[in-house]
Amino acid sequence: MKSYDNRGTLSRSDIKSVYGRFAKVGHAGGKDASSGYGGPAVKALLSMASFSTARNVLDYGCGQCKLAELVLPACPNIQTWRGVDQSDAMIESSRDRLCSKEDESIFKERLKLDLLVNGEPDEVNVEVGTVDRFVSTYCLDLLSEQDIYSVLDLAERCLEPKEGLLLLAGITWGYQDSIKTFLMTMIWEILYIFSRKTVGGCRPQNLTPYLIEKGWEIIQCIRTRPDGYPWMMSEVIAARPPRRL
Repeated sequence: MKSYDNRGTLSRSDIKSVYGRFAKVGHAGGKDASSGYGGPAVKALLSMASFSTARNVLDYGCGQCKLAELVLPACPNIQTWRGVDQSDAMIESSRDRLCSKEDESIFKERLKLDLLVNGEPDEVNVEVGTVDRFVSTYCLDLLSEQDIYSVLDLAERCLEPKEGLLLLAGITWGYQDSIKTFLMTMIWEILYIFSRKTVGGCRPQNLTPYLIEKGWEIIQCIRTRPDGYPWMMSEVIAARPPRRL
């Protein structure tokens, strides 16, 4: 597969360590749905997702399950929301927090959490064509290109081929959008070079070339402005699986 980004990334063991620490100290990492940049992006993603017609959702890199917490109470039609993550601390934090809520039955009965022990996308065991929505928010921007392609292969394999929908959100460059996003992007990229763990290993990127390379049909792609700190732009994408002969 073609390479579009030669920047280095955190190792899988470093990712597990960093996000384990984030979960323990209550860091914003892993709960992007409520962050300054993630809030507007998640609103855009929800407008694309049509979760009201979905039964089975796979959330890759679910973090602290803020998206599931937002969607499941509003969508009783969703039978299973399966969250997978390579951080055992994130998984345990999600389980402890959601199962202690007053409406815990919503999550106990429909939210399934799986740990990717080795961080390998192929570890996810799911039947072919059984998922209606494959979601990944602020996860692919910390993965290696090889793992990005592996996640896209997983999504293609598990999504219902005609009506299944891939939904992605991640940070992107904001040099031309506002003074705040210009400065934040510049600082973020400097930190990524010299202190990668500080920004959770996430880097601004454009995911559309990877989707095109794998034959996905991009339905919609938009950029969203942050409404609070950190002032990073986001890219939100909805796509259909490749049509194979």
